[in-house]
Amino acid sequence: MTTTGSFAKKEADELLRRVDTQVARATKSQGVDELHDLRVAIRRYIRILSALAPCFPRGESKRMRRGLKRIMVQAGDIRNYDIAIHLISRMELPDSGTLLRQIQKRRELAATVLSASLHRWKARNLPARWRAALNADRDLKSADADFRAVPLEVMAKRLLPDMVTEHFHRGVAAVGKKMPAHKIHRFRIAAKHFRYTLDFFAPLYAGTLPLLIDRLKDVQTLLGDINDCATARRIVKEEITEGAGDTVRSSVLSELKDRQRKKIKEFREQYTGEFSSASVLRQWRDSVQRVGPQPGAAAKKSAGVKKSVAAKKRAVAKIPASRRRQ
Repeated sequence: MTTTGSFAKKEADELLRRVDTQVARATKSQGVDELHDLRVAIRRYIRILSALAPCFPRGESKRMRRGLKRIMVQAGDIRNYDIAIHLISRMELPDSGTLLRQIQKRRELAATVLSASLHRWKARNLPARWRAALNADRDLKSADADFRAVPLEVMAKRLLPDMVTEHFHRGVAAVGKKMPAHKIHRFRIAAKHFRYTLDFFAPLYAGTLPLLIDRLKDVQTLLGDINDCATARRIVKEEITEGAGDTVRSSVLSELKDRQRKKIKEFREQYTGEFSSASVLRQWRDSVQRVGPQPGAAAKKSAGVKKSVAAKKRAVAKIPASRRRQ
């Protein structure tokens, strides 16, 4: 029987190893792929520390999350400049070269800041220090012992149904017509945390969670597009332009605003059509409560799941890393 505590330690150790690997890659190159993989690795590690917090020393866990969030924000700044450059370049507007060069220069400065942080990470050997602290079980409160001793399957059935309900309630609010973009972005982040938690528990289920997770990825793609537009607009607004450059900036902002509105409309239509019903909520809650193989269900769904996953992998492989939603 796998306890929640033993699972959390093992999973955290593996996720920290992935973070260290991606830090090493990003230290050598702050390219689009390297930054994407670094941010995903950090998000997943932070999520295990938060979702199963009673399994980890509170003080050390807080320090780890704080340090990693700093790196993720720095990597995110570079990624945001990449998105802005990508979206503006696609517009093929005359005289946009000056604006693009300004943004590229800011990207280079941000890459310098991140590079310094990554080198400090390596010099201080933080993964080894953090791993030792987590395994030493210091700062673990006795009140959390019961949480760590719960069988993992029981913990999944205890945590996930409430998370499903919270996700659906947040989604209903997010599709409201007067909901501003920054609050839709908050839903995007919450949905990402929800999906990562489902990923942790997915091996306990017989092919049901991968299908649910794929549906969340589809929604996140639209949410990501909305955020990309908002981020690019903010970056462009910060640039100082004159003459023809000011005209270009106005054109860029106008196109980005139109694109953002279209993506918000698409998100509302898709989420309302797929998630905004009591029956779908019940289906999701029932799915996360059915831990382990279901008689007859695995064989019936196996072929469809494999086909769906394979198709997703082929589709993702064709998408530039800067555009992926993970």
